[in-house]
Amino acid sequence: QQQQQQQQQQHQDEQALAASQAADEQESAGKGVISVLQEFVQCSRQFHAPQHRAILQWTYDNRMADFTTLEFRGTVAFVLDGVPHHVAGEWYPSKKQAQRDTAERALAFFVGKWGEQLLLEQDGGPSRPSPPREQTSEIQILESFSGSYSPCAGVAPQWSHSCEDGECRAIVEITMLGVPHKFSGDAKATEQEATRDTARRVLWYLQCPGFEAEFSPDPRAPAVNSKEIPAPPTNWASGGAEGSAQQIADRKTALMRVQNKLQQAFAKQLRPGQSVWQWTYETDEEDKAWPPLCRATVKIPVASQTFTGPWARGQRDAQIDACGMVSEFLSAGIGGESQIRG
Repeated sequence: QQQQQQQQQQHQDEQALAASQAADEQESAGKGVISVLQEFVQCSRQFHAPQHRAILQWTYDNRMADFTTLEFRGTVAFVLDGVPHHVAGEWYPSKKQAQRDTAERALAFFVGKWGEQLLLEQDGGPSRPSPPREQTSEIQILESFSGSYSPCAGVAPQWSHSCEDGECRAIVEITMLGVPHKFSGDAKATEQEATRDTARRVLWYLQCPGFEAEFSPDPRAPAVNSKEIPAPPTNWASGGAEGSAQQIADRKTALMRVQNKLQQAFAKQLRPGQSVWQWTYETDEEDKAWPPLCRATVKIPVASQTFTGPWARGQRDAQIDACGMVSEFLSAGIGGESQIRG
């Protein structure tokens, strides 16, 4: 029996060692592809970047998968040929996996697909089509160009606009070599002006004949001079469903932040294993809609506090509203008297 236990222990040790080696190999491979991407970006720089600025700048989105598991998506920002680029990957259960996936996708496109396209054009393959002379609007030219330029595969541009403080900005999505791209121009007084500005920038970026000299990289631009590359618009890489998932993740994170603040504020009063708050919910029995109207109450025994939020559509929103009241209580200062709010 003792020999059998020793064999089992040896087998467990071998499994642990194999798992550790696999994790080390995965981490090493991740660092390898990220290093290759950094070298590629460094070789293409036209201007000197500010001292101590990271060549690759990483950010991460998160979302809830099946309402229980947190997933991450990595976005890497870098300046390529004087132009700021942002590349987003897929969703993964860890930041390391998400980071590696994004780096692999960036290399697969810029070095693989786009590199092959440039070589094909240099070797006498299909060239960039010239816009028809009768088309004078940049918007029409972009429509025509994307319909005949082989990397776009005939997929028409998709436009969206955002307006704020009397100015509009146009964003266009174009598929190139099977990969969706989003471009944004400057803010303009009207949607029409904003759309033309973005179309003109995309035609320059794709080096459409007649637009090759329309712009030139600016060495004084914030993307080149500042320590941080300007961020893209919020949820730029998300669809409608992902946007909803992002909101759920943000809300869950907000709950966790408030809970952590409570635990820190009452660390000395909390007994081992004691929960810092207790939640109860009531629903409107006469409400026939779904999700039903709900009101959340949170009790904080160590602070002698109880908060009841307003009626909200669904338990999740009700909990968020009551949690906001707890956050206000913490921000205002911690008192010792019982307080019931609703």
